[in-house]
Amino acid sequence: MNIRRIGSGITKIRTKLILSQIFIALIPFVLLGIVGGLFSIREARKNVTQRTSQTVTQVSQTLDTYMEDLEKLVLTVSDEIEASDLGHDWETETLRVRSSMQSIMGRYDEIAGMLYADSQDRYISTGITRISRDSFQKENWYKAALEDPDRIHMISTVTGRNIATDVGYSVDDVFSIVKAVKDKKTGKVEGVLLMDIGHSIISSAITDSQLGAEGFVFVLDEEDHMVYTPINPVVYRIKPQWLTDEDETLTVNIGGGRYLIRYKTSNKTGWKTVSVKSYDELMGDFNRMIGIFAVILVATLILVQYLSVRVSDNITRPIKHLRDLMMQTEDGNLSLRFESEGHDEIADLGMSFNHMIKRIRELLDRVRQEEDLKRKAELKIVQEQFKPHFLYNTLDTINWMAREHGAKDIVSLVDALTNVFRISLSHGKDYITIREEINYISSYLYVQKTRYEDKLLFEIDADEDCMQRQVPKLILQPLVENAIYHGIKLKRGTGHIGISVHRVDDRICMTVEDDGKGMDENTRDSLRDLLRTGERTDDVKVDDNQSFGLFYVKERLQQRYRDNYSVEVESTQDIGTRISIYIPFFEEESMSI
Repeated sequence: MNIRRIGSGITKIRTKLILSQIFIALIPFVLLGIVGGLFSIREARKNVTQRTSQTVTQVSQTLDTYMEDLEKLVLTVSDEIEASDLGHDWETETLRVRSSMQSIMGRYDEIAGMLYADSQDRYISTGITRISRDSFQKENWYKAALEDPDRIHMISTVTGRNIATDVGYSVDDVFSIVKAVKDKKTGKVEGVLLMDIGHSIISSAITDSQLGAEGFVFVLDEEDHMVYTPINPVVYRIKPQWLTDEDETLTVNIGGGRYLIRYKTSNKTGWKTVSVKSYDELMGDFNRMIGIFAVILVATLILVQYLSVRVSDNITRPIKHLRDLMMQTEDGNLSLRFESEGHDEIADLGMSFNHMIKRIRELLDRVRQEEDLKRKAELKIVQEQFKPHFLYNTLDTINWMAREHGAKDIVSLVDALTNVFRISLSHGKDYITIREEINYISSYLYVQKTRYEDKLLFEIDADEDCMQRQVPKLILQPLVENAIYHGIKLKRGTGHIGISVHRVDDRICMTVEDDGKGMDENTRDSLRDLLRTGERTDDVKVDDNQSFGLFYVKERLQQRYRDNYSVEVESTQDIGTRISIYIPFFEEESMSI
């Protein structure tokens, strides 16, 4: 009964979501279709005029920028010619000036050629060839520069000149920039610099303009002569007399088509940049946009209906899934998890459900762990029945009996073993001095040497100023034990173990080194990873006793010194192993005992 009621509730929610989404979507779409269409028609007609003005302004400004750059190049070459000594050493200076011209032409593809003609009818050129022996001083471009030697002149008409470009530019493909060159000392005009510029620089300025399929841009000079025009039958039917007000967009009918004409006069060159756009093309695009919008409107309404069904299903599906998980959890299945890619309220409920299941499992695991600890504690209580004084009394009895029988070796061994147990117990203290640690290691190694005889030799070297520093108890013993059982024991012949304690700057370095079996690179790297991350490398087997000893040392150091310590492992197979511990010489107050 409960399940049936929940399922029915989900179905009602789904139906409500579908109907509400369709109804809400209808209102803005209908309003948008009516109001937006009327508003867009009015704005489109307004934008056509604005876009035409923006286009011609953009192209004109781009051309001015290009012209400014070209003027800078002309001034650069002019300054270099003025700085040269052509009047006294024409041959040598000609080579230098021509080389400079060639270098500039190599960097700027739009430059068709350069020529400098002096007052003695000598010339320097690159990319330009002289046609006849007629004097350059008779040329219109030369005269224009002399009439106003302080200004850079733009020559749009280049017909009838005594020169031609080497690359085959026609007179309709270039325009010229001329500049008079003066003597720096006298101020007298020494010659004229001419630079031919290809129309490609104008076409490149027009390339990025949004002109449409039928739109184009052409350029007129100050005398309404054509400077640049694309191949178009309409351009020659546009009369320059129409261009009287550059703030007004002119609408004209040409050849059965309607065009918008706008122009901009350059303050730098005096040229007119004229933009021509097809009004029918601009409005045709808008009319097609209205038709497309109507189709999209109908398709969108259908899509809204489809998506509302899908969205409703997406909302109710996770609710149903979460309900099913809860029902299975009631039967005791705690391995289930709610998975969702979303970040909504349902996902939050699912995450809360996951946290709840995780918490329940953690509580159950904790109960099991506490039971295990309880059993271990009971076992430890039994083991603790053997009190330390029983061990001391037994060793004392063995020592007394050995003395009675004159067994000095046994007496020394028992004394060493007693010292080992005494320091290991240390009245329950966790920290002892380095001196006590060294005494413990000495006794421990004496016991081991008695066992291994001549197979084991050891040496201990410790600085006196380190002896009173306190360290965690038995910090070196696991390292010495590893050196014996994993190094010396596996080696043929006599093995050596060296223990050293030295001060290095503000740190104490404790080192255990042996010349035993050593480790291969994979085992050594695995031990280093264990010390760094606490996790073993899966593809390398490390002896549990060896890794446990190092891990025990690392945990003891971490507990006392936090991160202010380091353990370094160095080992080479069949050569030996060295493990060094670095701890602070001066401990912080929080570390003191």
